[in-house]
Amino acid sequence: MKNEERYIRNKMGDANPFRVPDGYFDSFPSRIMEQLSEREAVEIPMRRSFVSRFRGIMYAAACILLAVFGTVVYINESGLRSEENAYDVVASGSTGSGSYTYEEEFADYVMMDNTDIYAYLSGE
Repeated sequence: MKNEERYIRNKMGDANPFRVPDGYFDSFPSRIMEQLSEREAVEIPMRRSFVSRFRGIMYAAACILLAVFGTVVYINESGLRSEENAYDVVASGSTGSGSYTYEEEFADYVMMDNTDIYAYLSGE
């Protein structure tokens, strides 16, 4: 980079090639103002779109719907399923009636049979 600058300085010299006439910027603002045409400002009425007018209400409605939907899904997935399974087990009188409870899923996952569970509970 320094070599390039040195080459340019040797070739062109240190003089500034750009020149401005004397007093050019003294009258510059007045010349620009003379060139501007005198027009009166016109106010253009703007209509807001439907979405921009009701954006806050739509956001609030979306949040409420999301909360209601999430609550319904949560209740259906957690509370009612376990209560229905417990009701089925009590109503049928046996645990092997086809209802697969969380405890049975856990026992299958850890590969424990009844003998292992009894040994664990008795502390042997």
